[in-house]
Amino acid sequence: MKQLFLNVIVSLGAITFSFSQNDIMNYNLEKVSFKSHGTRVVGFLGNPGTKSPKPAVVILGPICSVKEMSPIQYATRLAKLGFVTLCFDARNFGESDGTPRQFESLKLKEEDIKSAVDYLISNKEVDTNKLFLLGICNGTNEIISVATEDKRIKAISLVSGNYLIKENMVHLLGDETIWNTHLQRARLAKEKFDKKREVQYIKIIDNTSTDQLLPQLPIYEWYHPWENKAPYFGFRGGWKNEVTAMSEWETLNFNALDFSRELRVPTLLIHGEMSDGGYEYAKRIFNSIPTKNKKAIWEDKIIHFQYYEDASVIDRATENIAHWFNQY
Repeated sequence: MKQLFLNVIVSLGAITFSFSQNDIMNYNLEKVSFKSHGTRVVGFLGNPGTKSPKPAVVILGPICSVKEMSPIQYATRLAKLGFVTLCFDARNFGESDGTPRQFESLKLKEEDIKSAVDYLISNKEVDTNKLFLLGICNGTNEIISVATEDKRIKAISLVSGNYLIKENMVHLLGDETIWNTHLQRARLAKEKFDKKREVQYIKIIDNTSTDQLLPQLPIYEWYHPWENKAPYFGFRGGWKNEVTAMSEWETLNFNALDFSRELRVPTLLIHGEMSDGGYEYAKRIFNSIPTKNKKAIWEDKIIHFQYYEDASVIDRATENIAHWFNQY
């Protein structure tokens, strides 16, 4: 393991970027809000310092994430490269409204993405013929789903996807028994909510059990600092270590392959050797996409969380994303 991390450091030291100084733009980042099916959604809008209508990107982050996590890392970099960018707290999370709080729903997030596109189209700074989507980790699933049906989208990028395929989720949770326990708990929690409007919560992360949404220890170690808000870390946003138990009824019943097989828009997939599921499930997704306009970038020895916070890895990813979108 020690040698592996040394190799990662050495390989990152050799990275070069092809953007010239003229390609790097000033940008403004402002907090904005828009409505998604009548509910207020709060996000960050990145706007390059140019006057002409510009291409625009909606960015969706990992499961239960808030905009201050990985989404803002991509939003700011892509804004510097000439894109109007929008990342947001999905309904029920962070600064956005919506109940029940901390309800993770693929269906609601898909609606939020479409509402975000509507909001960008209403912005006079945006070239409405150049609209793109970017998904990170679990956000890749909703991005794929929306892109199969929303004809406004010209191309998408999928970064370090945790693709919702049953075998991948069994691997993430530990084994089939744990997977089934989570599924049945979600079913009962959904039935209770539907009948009595009672909400059952579970932890997103924990370091001692397999009951939480994301059970592996490295996931706990990355997310745990985001629980600490006071007195100095308010900039970390509204992330909370809880999620409705019924959320897993959607995530564990979703099959990303059902949607990737219908994907016709140009697609860029970026995946690390130690991203969630490794290469195996990302390659199943990539190979299932029928469009000829697709490209995969496989990054050996790169860890999932480097796509969240490693400046060199994110710089390289956003450079590739910008080049991909600029083709369309």
